[in-house]
Amino acid sequence: MRPVIDFRECLKDSPHFRASLEDAENDIELLEARLEKLVKQCSHMIETGKSFNNASSGFVIGVRELGNYFKDDELATRKSHTPSLQNSLTRFADAMSEIMKYFTILMDQANRSVCKNINNFIKQDIRKVKDAKKYFEKISDEMDNALIRNSNVLRSKPQECEEATNGLIATRSAFAHNSLDYVYQINVLRLKKRFDVLETMLSFMKAQNTFFHQGHDLFTDLDPYMKDVISQVEDLNNKAASERKEMEERHHLVQERESALNAPFQPDDGDNKMEGYLFKRTSNAFKSWVRRWFAIQDNQLVYRKRSKDSQTIMEEDLRLCTVKPAFEIDRRFCFEVVSPARNHILQADSEQLCQKWISAIQAGVSKAYSVDRSNLEMQNENSMGGHIPDDGSQNDNSPASIPQRQNKAKPRMETLLSIPGNDRCCDCGSPDPRWASINLGITLCIECSGIHRSFGVHMSKVRSITLDAWEPELLKVMAELGNDFINRIYESNVDDSIAVRATHECNRSVREAWIRSKYIQKAFVSKLPGMKGSSKIQSWSVRKRTKRSPGRFFMKDDNSPSDVEEKLENTSDLMKVSSASAQDNGNGRRNSEVLVFGSDVQLPDMKPNKFMDLDLESSEDSSTETEDTEDAKSTTSWEDMSKLDPNMLLYKAAQARNLPVMLEALSHGANPNWVNDDDEGKSPLMKAVETGSIAACEFLLLNGAKLDRRDHKGRSPLHHATIHGHTGQVCQFLKRGADRHAKDHEGKDAESIAIDTTNADIVTLLRLARLNEEMNTDGDEIYNDVFRDFSNMASNFPEKLKRK
Repeated sequence: MRPVIDFRECLKDSPHFRASLEDAENDIELLEARLEKLVKQCSHMIETGKSFNNASSGFVIGVRELGNYFKDDELATRKSHTPSLQNSLTRFADAMSEIMKYFTILMDQANRSVCKNINNFIKQDIRKVKDAKKYFEKISDEMDNALIRNSNVLRSKPQECEEATNGLIATRSAFAHNSLDYVYQINVLRLKKRFDVLETMLSFMKAQNTFFHQGHDLFTDLDPYMKDVISQVEDLNNKAASERKEMEERHHLVQERESALNAPFQPDDGDNKMEGYLFKRTSNAFKSWVRRWFAIQDNQLVYRKRSKDSQTIMEEDLRLCTVKPAFEIDRRFCFEVVSPARNHILQADSEQLCQKWISAIQAGVSKAYSVDRSNLEMQNENSMGGHIPDDGSQNDNSPASIPQRQNKAKPRMETLLSIPGNDRCCDCGSPDPRWASINLGITLCIECSGIHRSFGVHMSKVRSITLDAWEPELLKVMAELGNDFINRIYESNVDDSIAVRATHECNRSVREAWIRSKYIQKAFVSKLPGMKGSSKIQSWSVRKRTKRSPGRFFMKDDNSPSDVEEKLENTSDLMKVSSASAQDNGNGRRNSEVLVFGSDVQLPDMKPNKFMDLDLESSEDSSTETEDTEDAKSTTSWEDMSKLDPNMLLYKAAQARNLPVMLEALSHGANPNWVNDDDEGKSPLMKAVETGSIAACEFLLLNGAKLDRRDHKGRSPLHHATIHGHTGQVCQFLKRGADRHAKDHEGKDAESIAIDTTNADIVTLLRLARLNEEMNTDGDEIYNDVFRDFSNMASNFPEKLKRK
């Protein structure tokens, strides 16, 4: 370090002082440059440290994500306490994250101790010396000018001499004081820079020391864990080598797979799944074939594409399915899965696989039946009283939902089984049936329901009493019919030579032959009488279904003759020949024998049901309810016997709201879409609409009646329901997809008719259907709730809908 400038030399202003002053000034300039460079380098170090810290943080995040990748990787090592791979990576990431925190503190300390301190030294101390230098140079110039001025004054001018002398004294004094102050600032700076710079660097070195000590302590604590990981790595390496050696024998799996594919299906009581690729015939117009991965799981048949994880449920409930080979298909190894909704054609890769899939699906159906039986047993053990309405919710096969679903099915089951004859299977007589054919109005056991399903939904629509959702109009149809009525029709003339009667202990072949003869061939249905059957019978009619008291379906017609003079042979119990007064063509009255359908049919009293009221007539929006007793019990009209055919019988039965007679007509081959040209081209469904009977309309729809049929005025059933103001039927047709855009010959659709008749409820339903169609949805929750409320109201509280 150079010597401090002497104050005495400063007063002399000698060349030595000037030389020392110049050296000191140059030294200050050099110090300032070095300090500024250090600050700049420290700032660059801090910015680089931040970048390094950010990059390290990203690396730590990557390690954590890699650990999450291995979260399901269970490590089988020799030491039970050895950590898992995910825990190891997470622990390392935590250690590196802690080091990054220490490094952040180090960079912050570098900024405070180096950059800020040195910047303050430059801006305050060095700047003060530079300011003093400027003032010193100024006063030094003034001193030189004063000396020159004093030397240039002539002796002959005493006043100027005196002024020059006084100015020189004052300037010399100011120069002396300023020189001393400037030298003082230089000397102080020389003294301060020694400890200030050193103290700054010492503070930074202490921060470095703390950083490395913290890192050392961290890794000292981590060292035992790292030793365990080292042992784990060795075990993993040995295990990988062993598994790699085992995988060298991998090609023998091909032979094992071929053997497994050719082996027959072995049902297992466990949770084994049948899965594999099958070709599926699409339902589009091209009937193309696509390859999909199929699986049998949770009593469902599902499939998915190879490239997607989401699966599609082909059949939601195997209880409703049957499977059989498809020999009518030209392609080989095909089989057919039959369900109430549709049939599916699938193709395997070989005959062995085809038979294996057929056996697997059959085993799945049997397993679903066994689950159904166990659920029913649990219901009988744990059933609770109280009425829980059927809200039409979707089925849930989870164990937690079984008690709730069974409790909802209890009132429906007791209601249906309380109908005469429904406590036993309609076909084999098995007790406690749990299935129903909703279009025939009968209850079935599990075995008979499977045979009904195999005939297809066009013949029999099978539904579970306890597991499926039921609309209120379906219950009305079931209550109007029952096993006793159906057997009076379909077993009216049983011939044991055609088929052996099924029992609950018979095998499947006997049961299937009996059901096929009964419903498909209709071998036991009595023929309709004609002109040749009895020449005495001149007219026929259909008895209107009259209002009955709770617990009785049909009341005896006290107005009809009690003595029946003649009963036709080979006729159904629903047809009676009575002596009555019929109106002839000449508008006169004459006594003759007439054929009355649905007359004098009386069933035994039913047990009261605390869950549901079977007074179904009170739940129908029918204008005929206001008719007096005589009119209600009278026949609709007398028809000539020449007009007695199944189609006309169905038409008149629909007009009379008499479901048993409607089923009688269908059993004789009546067409549910037949058109009566003598009555404006109306169909049976349109006549049922006029009566306001929801049950009659639902029965016809279940048995193939179409909603797109038009009469001679271009009106559809939806038009007729709107014209008559039957809100329940409008709701019923809209739920089944009736075309609300259809216009009659006057250019009116259902909505315009409802607006003209100021029927607010029907307008609401039609506009809600339009909104749902415009939103292009399958029906959101609010839409379904509104239609469900209208359905329940129309079936249970129709008086609330008799308003405009």
